[in-house]
Amino acid sequence: MLLLLGLGGCPETNPRGDDDDSAVMDDDDSAVDDDDDDSAVDDDDDDDATTPAPPADGDGDGVPDDEDPCPEDPLQWTDADGDGVCDEVDDDCPDDPSGYADTDGDGDCDDDDDADGDGISNGEELIYGVDCAISDPNVADSDADGFGDNEDLYPLDPFPEYILWRNDLGTIDIVLSNRDGTFQPVQQIGLPFGDTTNSNYRYTGFSISDYDGNGRTDFLAYGDADPSDPNNPLDLWWFGRVAGPAAFAQRLVDTNLAGGFINGVADVDNDDDVDVYQLSRNPGGYISTLQLYTFLNQGTIANATCAWTDDPLNPDGCVFIRELGADLDDYGSNKWIARVSRDAVDVDGDGNRDLIAVTHSSGGSSPSPFTLLLGDGLGAFSLTSHEFFSHAASPANSIIFADFDGDNLGDIITGLDDDGDAGSAWFYPGQYAAGNGYFVDTAAAFEAFDVNPGAESGGENFGVTAGARSFDFDFDGNEDVLVGYNNSQPWNPPSETAFYLGNGNGTFAAPTILRNFTNGFGQNFAIPQRLCRRFQITQ
Repeated sequence: MLLLLGLGGCPETNPRGDDDDSAVMDDDDSAVDDDDDDSAVDDDDDDDATTPAPPADGDGDGVPDDEDPCPEDPLQWTDADGDGVCDEVDDDCPDDPSGYADTDGDGDCDDDDDADGDGISNGEELIYGVDCAISDPNVADSDADGFGDNEDLYPLDPFPEYILWRNDLGTIDIVLSNRDGTFQPVQQIGLPFGDTTNSNYRYTGFSISDYDGNGRTDFLAYGDADPSDPNNPLDLWWFGRVAGPAAFAQRLVDTNLAGGFINGVADVDNDDDVDVYQLSRNPGGYISTLQLYTFLNQGTIANATCAWTDDPLNPDGCVFIRELGADLDDYGSNKWIARVSRDAVDVDGDGNRDLIAVTHSSGGSSPSPFTLLLGDGLGAFSLTSHEFFSHAASPANSIIFADFDGDNLGDIITGLDDDGDAGSAWFYPGQYAAGNGYFVDTAAAFEAFDVNPGAESGGENFGVTAGARSFDFDFDGNEDVLVGYNNSQPWNPPSETAFYLGNGNGTFAAPTILRNFTNGFGQNFAIPQRLCRRFQITQ
């Protein structure tokens, strides 16, 4: 046996444990050592063969580049708030990730300042944010209407809010608010008979919001060439507010709608544009098919020639893209009625607006279970598996989301049926508990108002309506309610529209009857719906 001896006289072995002699490098005169892995050979060129070279520090500030948020600035090396602006020189507000400049040197970032002294920070005025409005951070009353930005629900609209009603004259009834809980006399607006010679033409439904996103109210209206024909295609009109309280530019958007498509208004995809949604079911009888559709605003209302499309590419530039928000077939199956709230609010604090749905099992006096539909912030909703709460006083035909008791938590007013306690509307206060989040306190619920106090039991009494809405018309910070209903029989006219001033605790002042109608138009009205509710429903 032949043994190969190394320089030390010991047997040469392969340190990798294989027969590849190329792996043995210790006795190779061509190999070099770099034990400290600093790319310098361990000979006369490396003064310290056991100490690694320091990591790269391009600006020479003593902080390695991979730890330095400003690796090219020798005077800065910290960004504690992670806002992308280094603290030592450039960030006046090193603990505020939302800003870095403090122009006036008061210790607050410019966005946190209140340049115009209106109680709203500069940064908040530039985004919809908590107050759901945009205004001028340098002017306390941006629209010069006599109401400061901190109390004005439309701080860029110099003209007062309004209510719209259907009429039988081929125009639209408008009533302007005095912003003190009173209203001006009725006026007519709109091109008579839809700018046609058809005397049967009527404007039949409305939605007031800010569809073009300019900070002023505008509205959509359905036009019907023959309201007696339920299968008649509808027109869609847009009315943009111009130079006067009751002055609107009117343009025709679509002439071939298969029917109405607006049950509620909110920004459901978090892009700061007003979207709408529709709960669609099979016609007549018990529910077999039930879908929630969302219609996402594309910002084209000023020029669009079509109302909506299912094509996500929107090649024709329609106002909305329709998407399936939720398939609710199983939820609604064999129920008599299903409804969703007209407003969407964030109930779980994830920044996405949510809805409440309710069903009736039959047409009689039975409890109404409420369930949450949680939004994903993209236009879709998921049905939660648990019952949110149940309203037992009477079936729930109207659902209003708002902060009615001033605690910055969302409350619910619901009810208004013909059975049981006919015409009653109940207040359910929203509550918050650490670990449990938002919930409705059913034990603290009470009757908020009753449009038919003489009918506390039985059935087929007047007071049934889906026409309840809320808005703070007198700008006192308390939500007010309008209710339209037939005031003699449940299903037939005459009708009226009642106005309830909110007291800020879930109760209301005695109603003012705004209008009486010999037909059913008292229920056919619209009031402004903002991009989002002003309050935060979670804490």
